[in-house]
Amino acid sequence: MRELWILTKLQISSLFGINKILHMKNSEEKKQGKRALGTLIAMIFALGYFSVLYSIMMAEGFAAIGMLPTLLGVMALASSALILMFSIFETKGVLFGFGDYDIVMSWPVSIRSVAASRVISMYAYNFIYGLLLLLPAGIVYAVKAGPAWWFYPLYLVLMLLIPALPTIIGALLGTVLTVITARAKKSNLVGILAQLALVVGIMFLSMRTSMPLSDPGKIAGSAETLSGVVARMYPPAQWFQDALTAGSPVSALWLLLLSLASVAVLLLWLGKSFVSINSRIKSKPRGETFVMRRQVRSGQMAALVRRERARYFSSSLYVVNTAFSYIMLLAAGIALLVKADAVATFFEIPQMAPLLSIIPFVLGWIVSMGTTTAAAISMEGKSLWIVKSMPIRARDWLTAKLAVTLMLAIPSILLASTLIVIGLKPGLLDAFWMYAVPLAYSIAFGVFGLWLNIRMPRLDWQNEAEVVKQGGSVMVCVFSGMGVAFVPGLVAALTGSALVQPVTVILLLALTLWMWRSLVKSGERRLLLLH
Repeated sequence: MRELWILTKLQISSLFGINKILHMKNSEEKKQGKRALGTLIAMIFALGYFSVLYSIMMAEGFAAIGMLPTLLGVMALASSALILMFSIFETKGVLFGFGDYDIVMSWPVSIRSVAASRVISMYAYNFIYGLLLLLPAGIVYAVKAGPAWWFYPLYLVLMLLIPALPTIIGALLGTVLTVITARAKKSNLVGILAQLALVVGIMFLSMRTSMPLSDPGKIAGSAETLSGVVARMYPPAQWFQDALTAGSPVSALWLLLLSLASVAVLLLWLGKSFVSINSRIKSKPRGETFVMRRQVRSGQMAALVRRERARYFSSSLYVVNTAFSYIMLLAAGIALLVKADAVATFFEIPQMAPLLSIIPFVLGWIVSMGTTTAAAISMEGKSLWIVKSMPIRARDWLTAKLAVTLMLAIPSILLASTLIVIGLKPGLLDAFWMYAVPLAYSIAFGVFGLWLNIRMPRLDWQNEAEVVKQGGSVMVCVFSGMGVAFVPGLVAALTGSALVQPVTVILLLALTLWMWRSLVKSGERRLLLLH
């Protein structure tokens, strides 16, 4: 147990940047740790705020028809789906194939302790996401329902159990994908496609439980169906609800036993397979005999762009976390092409004009989440010295990173916007903004990601999840995108002013120009300071 405690403490303190704050003597290293921890805290407050709003909306609707307990089951299902997706992404890099594998395995500790500490670190990070959804829902339910005293301690205990099963299932699915694709030809491409397919499937199943929340009359017709869907799709969510609202000890016991059993099975399996799986992942299959072929010559910028593109597609975690936004963008385009009237009805918009004013900002928000630049500099990691030794300008290096984001964003925006224009048949000016607004967001947040990341780099990572999912610049970029899209979208919907779109585009482009000039001016100095 002492081995497990020490390894787990190391994992968790490294995860949240606490090690740097406590032990680093270098002031710059301490600042990086404080920024990482501060960003995590800011992320918690931002996600918590949105979770509270959503819980209140759902509670009002369910309470109006006497089905308030359904709130807890729905939020347990939502948090489990979110944790499941994150666990699939984290498996390669956190549980298997992590950067310091050789160092850790040389320590005088048991394999089972190493594997268990990795599982616990995954659980600890996922618990934060579960907490952000479940805690506000529990508070809102308690305020409205006024439950007995035993509700509160039981809620805290069961809230600890909910993330366990999706974390274990996600780890198993991620392991299967990792093992299958480890030695396949084009293994990165196969892994990317498999992970995207899994995530799309999970999102599709989760969306089946969606429902209009602002009209109690509409909820009444589907709430009982929703409750049945929760029970069929994910029984632990129903057990969570029954234990807390009906006082069912059997449901609480089932949830406890299933969580403990799943953890035990995973740890037993990892104890036997941890080394063999890591060896399979890290070993390279014998390839074809090298034969010198015709060499391709290109200019400096083309070579830099090719290098950045290869680095991007070499990481399935990097691709899935960013490219999924463009899949959402295309899905939105298809939905508005096929069922524009149904979308307007779902959001209770009697006329098409408000929808036309909101959609460009929704597209911009989706695009802002998919920028690759917020992690592009950090992804250099320990190989940054190669870039610093090359006879290139920092400006060209940054431009190549920006080009990767634009290569993904521009074709996706053009295709999605075209589908939306065909489906909604807007006027010429509204059609123009369907293209111009998301394109402005893609350029602005591409530059913003670089501007942030060169100031908040994380180059000492041991696995890519620390950069792609936990990096401070990534979190700031994602939450900034929410605000920068939500505010003008809300103003456009409430006022109907035709000035919101052009003013937003002008402001975005002006800020982009300022940030790019700042990058170019200080890029060489900041690149040399990175280490």
